[in-house]
Amino acid sequence: MAAGQLLTTGKNNISARTRARGLQPAEAQSKQLPFQVMVPADVRRQVAMMSAEQGQSIRTIVLTALRGIGIRIEDSELIDRRGRQRQPGGHSNGQS
Repeated sequence: MAAGQLLTTGKNNISARTRARGLQPAEAQSKQLPFQVMVPADVRRQVAMMSAEQGQSIRTIVLTALRGIGIRIEDSELIDRRGRQRQPGGHSNGQS
């Protein structure tokens, strides 16, 4: 099995690399790792616009979309982790 390939163990899908490090599934799920993907410029703009319109981070938009295709994501992971919260419409201080 190649590094990074998924192992299916009942309820938990964790990577072979995580198993090799001796981490338990809960520890693996709580660790935050960067996840980068190249997308067309128009897709990036649409996600950014959705983020601004909904007052949510791009991270939250992407995690919600991944959840929509069946990836298990806890509600607690959808919380915006940024210090300052964005207001819908792109205004942070309530003024136009």
